[in-house]
Amino acid sequence: KAITMRDRWFVVNFAFAVLYDVAVVYFCGWAGLVYLAFSFFFSIGLHPVGARWIQEHYTYDFDQETFSYYGPINLVALNMGYHNEHHDLPSIPWNNLPKLRGLAPEFYDTLKYHSSWSRLLFQFVFDKRYSLFSRIERMKQRNDGSRPSAEIVDPANTALLSARN
Repeated sequence: KAITMRDRWFVVNFAFAVLYDVAVVYFCGWAGLVYLAFSFFFSIGLHPVGARWIQEHYTYDFDQETFSYYGPINLVALNMGYHNEHHDLPSIPWNNLPKLRGLAPEFYDTLKYHSSWSRLLFQFVFDKRYSLFSRIERMKQRNDGSRPSAEIVDPANTALLSARN
């Protein structure tokens, strides 16, 4: 489902975000809000964690639309590197994405992936395979069958992927 600005949940989310920002300013002052803003921009800049955006949206192999990251930072980054898995089955909780990958090796073990965000950041800056034009962007949503869909989940193992585990 596409997200629109008139969606009820978008409005609820936006209202809570504004309320949270007001609470931060009230309890911590403007310095607290500035700290959060700098933290956000730090995470998307020339920092290893910022390489996550490159991993997800830039490619050097146009046969594969996006890449996952399987490295140690996933332990503290809420498994955000499991990008392909998340987009194949977005309802799977973040803590179960490694289990999803383990349940479907025939789909995920054949995909290219990154193992270091730091290395990826240097590749993006210095490797000629990357450029600002290497970004993947779909103009229309389509069903091209490029990667696995919900039918890969074995009904006998769905409990393994539930939020309770």
